Amino acid sequence: MSLFQFVLINSVDTTSTLCHYDSMFRKSLLLIAWFPLTFFLLIINLYVLTAYANSPHAQQLNANAPLPTSFQLTAAGGTSQVLSASVIAGDSRVLLIESFLRKHKSPMAPFADAIVSEADRFAIDFRLIPAIAMCESNAGKRMPKKDEFNFAGIAVYTGQNHGKAFESWPQSIAWVAEYIKVHYYDRGYIDLYDIGAIWAPPSVGTGYSWTNCVKSFQDAII
Repeated sequence: MSLFQFVLINSVDTTSTLCHYDSMFRKSLLLIAWFPLTFFLLIINLYVLTAYANSPHAQQLNANAPLPTSFQLTAAGGTSQVLSASVIAGDSRVLLIESFLRKHKSPMAPFADAIVSEADRFAIDFRLIPAIAMCESNAGKRMPKKDEFNFAGIAVYTGQNHGKAFESWPQSIAWVAEYIKVHYYDRGYIDLYDIGAIWAPPSVGTGYSWTNCVKSFQDAII
């Protein structure tokens, strides 16, 4: 091999090697620059999105956005019901009470919302009123007088065919809710056995039959 050939071959190898290292250097430089550039673009995007979300235009669009027409509510028992968009949080309790009362063919069923509302107003268990109603009058179906709306058996003593009279279901529901609050809850009688001992004293001698009755219906409202 001549000196010229030797030099030429080495020159080609050197050039190839330099090109290889140059390519690797460029790739490494690109890779190093990619991370801060990506982070920088991410910060810019987040800033732009935050600024737009807080802008009056975006808030106006959100305010005018249509509400969902319906959503699915599944009760613990597995019964599904479709609710309209006007239903608010907590209304599932009204559905539970109404379903319970309709199941027992109670005339109080249309006033399930009043039962929940009055229970909330006086901070009592929303299931207590319909449970007592079931034990006292089969939820308004077996009262001494139909036009007294006395579903809880207030002042209906043994042997009498009348008691306290109310003008309507809403009035009787409100009265009973306040009665439970003032005469029981406010005095520390929250446990059903304590309430039963005062509400129906003879039931204590029969193994708290009144309490057991109320509790069974109360537990059925789920």
